[in-house]
Order: sequence, then C-alpha cells, then structure tokens
Amino acid sequence: MVKNKKYGLKLFGDKDIPSCFLERRNIVRMILFTTLYSLIFINVLRPFNSENWIPNNNSSNYFLYSSLLVIVGMFVVSLSRVLMCLFMKKVQLGFSEYILWLVFEAVLLAAFYVFIGHRVGFVDNYINENPSATFWLAVFDIYKKAAANTFWMLLIPYTISLLYLSNEDFRKRLIESENKPAGRIIQFKDEKGEIRFSTVLENVLYIIAADNYVNIKYISNDGISDYLLRRKMKNLEEDLLDTPLRRCHRSYMINLVHVTSIKHDQNEPTFEFDTTSIKDVTLTKTYYEPIIEAFMKYSGQEKQQ
Repeated sequence: MVKNKKYGLKLFGDKDIPSCFLERRNIVRMILFTTLYSLIFINVLRPFNSENWIPNNNSSNYFLYSSLLVIVGMFVVSLSRVLMCLFMKKVQLGFSEYILWLVFEAVLLAAFYVFIGHRVGFVDNYINENPSATFWLAVFDIYKKAAANTFWMLLIPYTISLLYLSNEDFRKRLIESENKPAGRIIQFKDEKGEIRFSTVLENVLYIIAADNYVNIKYISNDGISDYLLRRKMKNLEEDLLDTPLRRCHRSYMINLVHVTSIKHDQNEPTFEFDTTSIKDVTLTKTYYEPIIEAFMKYSGQEKQQ
C-alpha cells in the first residue's frame, strides 16, 4: 500500500509508482544495465559524430574516452535518483511524474554531452564546417542531435528495466495471492432480505448513506467502484455487527481493516487509512467508544490472516 505523504504531486492522474521501482537494489540494477547498454551503444553507433571529437583518434582511445563519458553520465543519473528518493520522502509522485523525471534525466544528460563537446572543441569544428552558423545556433543544432541520440540511448534500457521490474513485481504479487488464504466473503441484502451484492470483506472501503439507499465503495479491477443498495444505514449496521464494518458517523460506515490510526488533533477525531483511495472521514462522539473498541479488535486483522 502507498504510505501517507505530506504532499501529493499527481498532475496527470492518481496511478501510484510501483514500489519495486523505488527499491534501492532495483535502482542500482537499472543504472548498471543502462550504463552497460550505453557503453555498447556509443562504441557501436558512435553518435553525435563523437569519433571526430578526439584528434588522432583510434579505437583504443575512443573506447577510453567513451567509457569515461558513460561513467560520468552514470554519476549524473545516480545523483538524480538520490535526489528523487530524498524528494519522495516529502512529496508523493504519481507514475506520470516519475516518467517525466526520467525524461528530465535525458534532457540533462543531453545538455551535459553538449557541454563536453564544446570543451573538446566540437562546437568550434561545427562552426568551421558551417561558417554561417553562430555560436548559439551551433549549440542548439548540436543539442537537438544530442537530445535525440540520448533519448534513444536511454529509452531502450529504461523501457526494458521498467518492464522487467513490473513483470517481476507482478509475479511476486501473484505468488503471494496464490499462497494467501481466501478472504472472507460478505453479502449485502436489500430491504426485502434478498442478497444483492457479495464481495471479499477486505475489498470494501466504506459505505455512505443516501436517504433509503447506501452507496458501497469497494475495490475492483477498474479501481474504486460503487454499488447502490436499497437499504437504510441503520438496518444494514445491525446486519454487520460481527464484521469490521462499523458506523462512525451518521452518514458513514468504514472498514476498520483499512484504518491505521485515529487522529485527535482537531475538534473531531479523524481516521488515517492505509490507502490514498479513501478520503478523510470524521468520527463523531456518538460512535467514539464503540469504534475505539472495534478498532482495537479489527484493525489490520483481515490482512494478517
């Protein structure tokens, strides 16, 4: 589950970053694989006309210089990932923002390679070959080519790494789900006593009262789904007394297996949940004592089974 953050920066949707992408071991593996691929890429394709950067160039010298260039690039990427991990201790990024961060790495590396090209005289050589070009026009033209080659140089290893880690994470979760005992099934009946909706208890997040109906919020393959059931909250509450679904407010019932803590820093206590998919819910005084007792009994219980 995603831990609560002080601030969420999800500009392009709420899809969270798979936790495996942020594990230190996997970050190191991704950087090393990208470094090896880049070294092969540069020596085989020799992008940016880089063989012309070094006077009296030969294969041996080119390999040494390209290796140094790739190692420095690896250092830049490593620094970027350290900053990412520090940044995410304060801010929660979405998956789209994570991809944008990787794109920024490519932009930064392209600029770095242009700077190296300038230092070794590549920009001057470009101007000598194109007398009508100004310094900044030469830099811009070289940067376009450097950016295109850098994106291609990083796109393949990044894509392979992310697909591999995603597949590895999926297999791990699949094995865990196969070894996990089947969850408890809960059935919801309408006002006539007929079963209208059944699901695993842990999938239920919370229930909202709506006049003579209740809206059941639950986890499905599409994310968070709703099921509208014709039933008064009071009657439904009586049916669910032996479950962790407990009433905490005149209009709300919550699933205590998703509650991690109860905050008392406001006028009325509020719940903290183990998923960002649940909004803040207030605990009113009427239900305070029963909820505290049930919280001690049920919180996290279903997930430990």
